[in-house]
Amino acid sequence: MTESERRLGPAVATLGLLKLVVNTAFRFVYPFLPAIARGLGIDLTQAGMLVSVRWTAGLATPAVMSFSREVHRSRRLLVAGLILFSTGSIVTAWSGVFVGAVIGFALLGLAKPMVDISSQVYVSERVGYESRARYLGVLELAWAGSLLIGAPLAGWLIENWSWEAPFWVVGSLGAVAIGLALLFLDQSDQMVGEPSARASDSPGRQVILMLASLALFGFAHEAIMVTLGGWLEASFSMTLLALGGVGTLIGLAELAGEGGMVAFTDRIGKKKSIALGVGIGGLALLSLSFVTDLLVPAMAALAVTTVALEFGYISAIPLMTELRPRSRSRVLALSVVASGSGRIASDLISPRVFAAGGMQIVAVMAGVVAMCALVVVVSGVHELSAAERVRAAREN
Repeated sequence: MTESERRLGPAVATLGLLKLVVNTAFRFVYPFLPAIARGLGIDLTQAGMLVSVRWTAGLATPAVMSFSREVHRSRRLLVAGLILFSTGSIVTAWSGVFVGAVIGFALLGLAKPMVDISSQVYVSERVGYESRARYLGVLELAWAGSLLIGAPLAGWLIENWSWEAPFWVVGSLGAVAIGLALLFLDQSDQMVGEPSARASDSPGRQVILMLASLALFGFAHEAIMVTLGGWLEASFSMTLLALGGVGTLIGLAELAGEGGMVAFTDRIGKKKSIALGVGIGGLALLSLSFVTDLLVPAMAALAVTTVALEFGYISAIPLMTELRPRSRSRVLALSVVASGSGRIASDLISPRVFAAGGMQIVAVMAGVVAMCALVVVVSGVHELSAAERVRAAREN
């Protein structure tokens, strides 16, 4: 462990807390989407379009990255993202109407990739590739934590106050997070590693294939999440409290996937981890289609799906950070666009598929898409070994 890595602990803890707040605003919406729709006076299909606004706004991420020239700017980008996040949350809660929610969700959709990418760049500039998955995996624990902590709290707030209450809370916490970022994060980034040990840029084909796999990943995962609340209410008549419990189950499953990244991705390789996760996840989605009306088997299939897809998806992050080391934030921005595009398509298509054929057809669709992502990764993506990376850097 380098001196830079030893000094990274407080910053990683700070980034984890900031991401926990931001992710909570994204995660609690899914299980409580029917309640939010009722509060806004819209149907579930319109609510799915509302959710897609967040991912659509994320398509502007590459333009935002033009203001962040790879180094010396990750903290500035993070603070800007937190400002947009707090504004979007408060606008959503304050307006209480569909148009206001569209504006607020758009700001949230623009803020989240700014926070995510700045956090990933901050860590990647300070940690070598061979151990990077461990550190990035620690940050991703905030994704599971947002369901384990945020979803039950959001359900309690909605049940005892209103659907707007969680947005007021996360908006206020976002303002506090700005102060934490300014206090605990370095103002400038510094590259790690000797020049001879730094990888040269991968061919453009590798980048395109990874972006394609992330789009397929995003579609498959979003198909389940955007229809989750409607499925559980329709098939099992779940209350808001029970929906919060399912959110906890998903959070625990994601925690297992993120823990797997921390423990294994650096050891077995990023590409193998991606393939393992998406392969098992695709099979679990297909199995879910057979048990959508049986509570216990359905929850088991959902848990396995979540563990696998989470492990595979986040294992792609460290690989993406090193495809183009000289354009790291730009590649990460494109990965947000790719994943967001898949999620937008799923937000628009999956509720309609659910309305027409139920969760069984949605699960089949998601499983097939996930298996397509597996084919792309296995057949086209190549991860350089440590020796190959050093040799490529020297030849470059």
